[in-house]
Amino acid sequence: MLKNLLFCFLLFASYSLFAVQSTEEPIKNSNKVKRYLYKDKIVALERWYGDDKKVDSVKTYYKTGVLNEKFYYLKGKYHGNSYKYNRNGEKSTTWLFDNGKLVKRTDHILNFNKKDEEKVKNLHEQLSILNQKIKETPNSFKLQYSRASIRYKLGNHVLALRDFHNMSHYIKRIAKKKNVAPPAKILGNIYDISGSIYHGYEMENYATHYKFKATEAAPDDTRLTYNLGSYLYTIKSYRLSQLYLNKALEKWPNHAFTHRVLAAMYTDFEDYEKAKQYIDIAFPKEKNLLKFGFGKVERDIRTLRGFISHKLGNSNEGIADLEEAINLHKDNSFAYRNLGVVHHDLGNHILACEYLKKAQTLGYEKIHDRGDDLKNYLEFSCNINNQITAKASSKKEAIKTVNPLNKPYVFPNPATDVISIKNITFSNYGYAIYNFESKLMKQDVTQTNSINLADLSTGLYILNIFNKGNEYNFKVVKK
Repeated sequence: MLKNLLFCFLLFASYSLFAVQSTEEPIKNSNKVKRYLYKDKIVALERWYGDDKKVDSVKTYYKTGVLNEKFYYLKGKYHGNSYKYNRNGEKSTTWLFDNGKLVKRTDHILNFNKKDEEKVKNLHEQLSILNQKIKETPNSFKLQYSRASIRYKLGNHVLALRDFHNMSHYIKRIAKKKNVAPPAKILGNIYDISGSIYHGYEMENYATHYKFKATEAAPDDTRLTYNLGSYLYTIKSYRLSQLYLNKALEKWPNHAFTHRVLAAMYTDFEDYEKAKQYIDIAFPKEKNLLKFGFGKVERDIRTLRGFISHKLGNSNEGIADLEEAINLHKDNSFAYRNLGVVHHDLGNHILACEYLKKAQTLGYEKIHDRGDDLKNYLEFSCNINNQITAKASSKKEAIKTVNPLNKPYVFPNPATDVISIKNITFSNYGYAIYNFESKLMKQDVTQTNSINLADLSTGLYILNIFNKGNEYNFKVVKK
């Protein structure tokens, strides 16, 4: 008994020292600044605080490190001049605020390309009209909501986030006062867009939290259920993603976007027969997929179908699809990666090397964060040319990827009370549970691989477990 207690104490103590580092927590360089980082450690967002502990300024950055937005505050309210810059570092917008109220907006440069020029100009025109109307009718919720939505579309994310945050509190306060249910569609959209903005900053816990709140606010809005499932896939929360995508299919059985994401997921699972079932349903809607959301996404429908076809033995058809995917989007690093893998599998290592190097040049590893899969193929295909050709076929199986289904996961998830961790080799570990803001909600040790969530309220949590150098993080939904 004493030995077990001593083990638990040591395990818990070592975990407590470690756990703080494992959450999506702001980097506190001092007690006056909090910084949130992109995955490659470039600053995404930073908040500076004054001596009164209220926000003094906010800065956001592009993934390249170039300054994006810069806002100044007085006693927590926008004040003075604030600015937005384009990706070239040029000042594109200046806002003048007086104690929280917008006095003037000046657009120095309109940022658009040939495809969206008309759309961007129309949004700026609408925004100008809305700003004037809001000066005349400052308490109009409809006008405020419309302006926040346009600010989001134009990339004015600091303003949009503050707007949506204030509106969600207003909606809930009025609903409580009148003892009525808040408007589900509006509140769901507010949370969903907020989640998308945090996704842009790569703040996964915040993004997931708000996407989840969107589905809670509007459970009958299948679009929001799909959005949550699709986002969970992008951050590799595969099992939760499956749950919400399948919920979306219950109401939208032929929804091409959902089938496309599920095809990608089952490709990751290496279940190519299942992936083909989904891709065959999605493919007839290729034009819609390109037009309404997937035109710039590298893992587009042809990039997927080409790889699936190859894995099912139809390599010529697969290569044709992948080459067409590159014709559609010449910087499609995923299509180049897939072509490299196809030619690797076929033993065409010189060609494989060329495609894989092109994928690397286009930033595949940074864009897709899929471990060492490109590196492993590059090391073999680009070195095989200096080896005896006969060795090529025997080396093909040496390149392996970890199937996501074999990784540790929480079960059940969503959960009502007790959970356990599957696919681990130990049952004793320390754990800590945080909310989306990295606030510690619960910590303890277990020797039975069971954690009780009954004392936590409904919502999304981040679970960290730790045992002898093994550390895992999970997103858990408490029902």
